[in-house]
Amino acid sequence: MFKRKVCNWLMLLSIVLVTNLSYSQELTPELFFEKKKLQEVTISYTKAMETCFEHTPRVRPSKLKIDKLETELVLDAVYYLHYVALNHCMKDEYIRFLSAVNYYNSLVNRDEWLEVDSFVISALEEEVRGEFEFKQLPEAVQQHFLQLDILKTPFDAATLVMELRGDL
Repeated sequence: MFKRKVCNWLMLLSIVLVTNLSYSQELTPELFFEKKKLQEVTISYTKAMETCFEHTPRVRPSKLKIDKLETELVLDAVYYLHYVALNHCMKDEYIRFLSAVNYYNSLVNRDEWLEVDSFVISALEEEVRGEFEFKQLPEAVQQHFLQLDILKTPFDAATLVMELRGDL
């Protein structure tokens, strides 16, 4: 649901930028170029989000080979590796998107600035927080999860967490 809201918001931003192109009276060639670039980057970012967030394989708890590990230890590892995989998948798009927004903001008045990086920043912060929690796990547990190839690419973490907690 949250992912869908972010994608919809990005598409709306793209539409607003296109509409804004025709209403801006002081549109310099550089600003016109940047608005067009921002639109392209927003569409690309949205497509990457669909790939990295929505079209992810389901991972069954049995594939984690967790035997008798405490659920909380497993959840900490899954949480961290989920953000590592997602942020790695989105890294290039994060950079392109934030670069385009920052450049756009450098060309317009402060009251026209776009404040859109909160989702990106939150995802990166969650990875760092998750890393701290992950590093608190016993070394053997860390190594076990780091070796699982299935957790090295984006995966359906929400369903996995619900299964681990017994909610499904």
